[in-house]
Amino acid sequence: MIINSRLLNLALYTALAASIHVIEGLVMRMLPVPFLRIGLSNVVVLYLLWKNDFIGAMIVSLAKVFLGGLITLTLLSPSTLLSGAGSISALLIMQLAHKLRLGFSIFGISIIGAICHNLAQLFVVRITIIQSSRVFMLTPILILIGLISGSIVAYLVLYANAKLTLPGIMDK
Repeated sequence: MIINSRLLNLALYTALAASIHVIEGLVMRMLPVPFLRIGLSNVVVLYLLWKNDFIGAMIVSLAKVFLGGLITLTLLSPSTLLSGAGSISALLIMQLAHKLRLGFSIFGISIIGAICHNLAQLFVVRITIIQSSRVFMLTPILILIGLISGSIVAYLVLYANAKLTLPGIMDK
């Protein structure tokens, strides 16, 4: 039986992203600010997006959220809803910025995605959990966190590409 290499690659990327997502979530819950995450699993998603594999990036992104919720028994919790909303909105805005060819580097695309992810989560919190505009007081902090985490994720994609000689990234 011949295994489809695309399907095998997506399974590998999904397993990697979901594992990182779960581990990072468990580690960050032990810190005094449990909602804060760098989003290290997005290294895999950004890599796929930068390789012009939007469908693969969407599959991995949604699967990591679903599997993360399933593994940590939080599938039906607000945290999974927030993660999913942030992931989808970030991926869509990154794809748009990438396809419009506005001259963004991988750092620009990653930062845009991280900020969008954080702001989308803030909007979902406002709509579903805290029906007060006061939640938007967190906007400057979340933008700063997005700048930092987006930079880290982009750097890790470039670093992994250089160390693992992954095809596609440095062609840009």
